[in-house]
Amino acid sequence: MNKKQLSWAVAGAVVLLVALIIAIISNKETPETTTEEPVLTETPTQGKATEQSDEPKLTEVPTKEQPNMNEIKKDGKEPEEPTKEQSTKPVTGSSNTVQNTAPTQPSTPASKPTEQKKQAKPATTNSIKDGRYEVGTDVEPGEYLVFSNGVTLLENTTDQSGNPDSIVFNVALDGRSHTYVTLREGEYFTLKGGEMYPVASAPSIKPTNGIYKDGQYKVGTDIPAGSYTLLVDDQSDIGFYEISKNSRQDMMDLLVSDVVEGETSINITNGQYLTIRNAYLKVQ
Repeated sequence: MNKKQLSWAVAGAVVLLVALIIAIISNKETPETTTEEPVLTETPTQGKATEQSDEPKLTEVPTKEQPNMNEIKKDGKEPEEPTKEQSTKPVTGSSNTVQNTAPTQPSTPASKPTEQKKQAKPATTNSIKDGRYEVGTDVEPGEYLVFSNGVTLLENTTDQSGNPDSIVFNVALDGRSHTYVTLREGEYFTLKGGEMYPVASAPSIKPTNGIYKDGQYKVGTDIPAGSYTLLVDDQSDIGFYEISKNSRQDMMDLLVSDVVEGETSINITNGQYLTIRNAYLKVQ
């Protein structure tokens, strides 16, 4: 081998060696750059992204809520107004509920006068004086006990026409007598010279001495059922008695109607009504 060939061989070997070194260096740098670049790019980008995403959230939320919290802590009156506004703004139904509850409050006082009206009608627990009354409007229908203060006239009609056919009953009481009447819805009752009570609140007509004189008595309530002897007050006078099945004062409801001369025996049962005039009986 001559020198020229040797120099070419050395030069080629050097070139190969340099290329090898370059290749090795390039192989080492490429993985390092590839591995490090994504790590460097990802970590800061994630950190920046999180910091940027967190910062606006942290700044926006407290900046809106902190003044309200400070106002609530500082003043007790002011926070109530914004809380009402905030509650009414998002919740539209809340205003409706308030409006709905508002009318319910006046409904309670409205129910009170109705109760007072209902109580005012049965205010007939007090005595009813002279007058003309529409049954069902002025007085309640039902049974009443009428007391005479001297001369008392009672009339009950089905209407106000004045037609005799509309008369249910006409009763005249004298002295300190009393009688039952039953009034029905829509009738017109006239009371002159006396007073009456609903049966439930009427004074007792049971005699303390057991002697029953002029008046009408309900058997089983005012007087026990049984057999009795009627006597006239004056031997020179004539007494009178009636037994009826109710207090409607209708002639069709009469069971017995007769005079009393001297002594007269009668039998009465529970639920009947005994009327005595110018006579008396004694319960043992």
